[in-house]
Amino acid sequence: MSYLSAAARPGLALAGLALAATLALTSPSLAGPGHDHGAPAAATPAPAHPSLEATGGDVELVATLRDGTLVVYVDRLLNNVPVTDAAVTLSVGGGNPQPMQAASDGTYTIEAPWATAGEHALTFTVTGDTVADLLIGTLDVHDEAEAGPTEDGHGHVSDIALPLAALLVGLAGGWLLARRRPGGPAVIALALALCLPLIPQGGARAHEGHDEAPAPASGDAPRRLPDGSLFVPKPTQRLLQVRTMMLEVGAVSPTHTLPGRVIADPNRSGRVQAPQSGRIMPPEDGFPRLGDKVAAGQVLGYVELSLQATDRGSVAEQLAGLEKEISLARQDVARLEQLVGAVTQKSIDDARTTLAGLQRQRTALERALVSRIPLTAPVDGIVAASNAVAGLMVEDRDVTILFEIVDPQSLMVEALAFEGGFASGPLQPAMIRVEGQDVTLAPVGRGPARQGGAIPLLFRPEGALPVVAGDIVTVAVPMAVGREGLLVPREAVVRGSDGLPTLFVHQAPQQFIPHAVRVAPAGPTHVQILDGVGAGERVVVQGAELLNQIR
Repeated sequence: MSYLSAAARPGLALAGLALAATLALTSPSLAGPGHDHGAPAAATPAPAHPSLEATGGDVELVATLRDGTLVVYVDRLLNNVPVTDAAVTLSVGGGNPQPMQAASDGTYTIEAPWATAGEHALTFTVTGDTVADLLIGTLDVHDEAEAGPTEDGHGHVSDIALPLAALLVGLAGGWLLARRRPGGPAVIALALALCLPLIPQGGARAHEGHDEAPAPASGDAPRRLPDGSLFVPKPTQRLLQVRTMMLEVGAVSPTHTLPGRVIADPNRSGRVQAPQSGRIMPPEDGFPRLGDKVAAGQVLGYVELSLQATDRGSVAEQLAGLEKEISLARQDVARLEQLVGAVTQKSIDDARTTLAGLQRQRTALERALVSRIPLTAPVDGIVAASNAVAGLMVEDRDVTILFEIVDPQSLMVEALAFEGGFASGPLQPAMIRVEGQDVTLAPVGRGPARQGGAIPLLFRPEGALPVVAGDIVTVAVPMAVGREGLLVPREAVVRGSDGLPTLFVHQAPQQFIPHAVRVAPAGPTHVQILDGVGAGERVVVQGAELLNQIR
């Protein structure tokens, strides 16, 4: 059964068409002709505050406008070291230079009442003990009212407004139709006609000839950009202590990197072990402690010898027999001494000699029951290991090292060469790096046979080693033939996200670009760059590992 008259049905059809058109035009998924709403293009990040960058011959400069104050960062161009003791002046639009104040955080500041909306030509002069530069740049200050985002970020009516209006019109039309009010369709059509001017042309609300893209990312936080480069503000660079250098071609000596171990000089070190079975006992002043200096021949402890039960019984039996013989010998000596003149002196002396011999035998047997053997230091040095404990029992075949004596001034380095080039020919002086210090090693000799597939090489350091015996080190042995190339410290090369060796190039004051490189060893502290970057590039040599963590 129809509730609408024939006259009302055309109006209802018109209302339905208008409602469909409204919903279609308000859909944000539609794009105008020639537009693409696929994946949005990456946008270049913009700083949160107006800023400029300038590079001169000696320094590079970054100026940022913050709350009416211009904050300037000045760093040396070659090594990125902050310049904090220079005289910096600012000229705005060709006006008189104004001195900037050096802040406690290493920046330079000046009030900027001239920083209104628009472009401002700024000229900086930087003078110091080793720097003198003139830098020019343009600071673009935007009007916040014009540049601020609107409801949808582009100055358009929010995407929710038109669908909401269409929903309200649909509900009102449904109510009118349900109540069968006269003129209901006409009212709906009129309402939709009033909504049509609010609908933006082009569906996607993009400018003519442009795709819709998200607003550029802004802010002063360090971040990795879509092209892989890094945006690192100057405050972050100073916090991470990022340092750079200019790549230059120089003499490179290719090296072999060998695993090594610090050992004690066998002529200036020694070990103390128990020579017989017994019990370890301390000397009168106690056992020496770790780190104590000892002298050759110094008593470090004692070994109290102990006998088995059967041996002890045999010795006790012998002692009892000796006691009897000693008693009889004493009686003979006493009797003969009373017969002086009646017996010869020779008989008296023989009796006394027999008594003395028996007493010495008794003393020897008594020492066998309880005897101490001193443990002495074989060389001068320092106690490097001590395993002596009062009452410790040791056996004949016990290999326990009770004390180890080392002279810290007589350490050596043993390296293992798995390559065949070290089997013959003269050995070159090597080098190791410990605690930031380079130590030269003089060659001592090589083993004639391989040990575990490697040829042992022995080196003696030229000077004291800031290490202890047993430390693992990396020994760099240079090759006899050198060549030219690019050198960078080992810590400058990091592993990129693709697993390849990567070097960061300082492209702009606040931009770093990672480059995959091919390297070769060139000593214990440096590597040679074979491919990936060229001479004249500014590369990061300190803080590269921290930059590599930025995402």
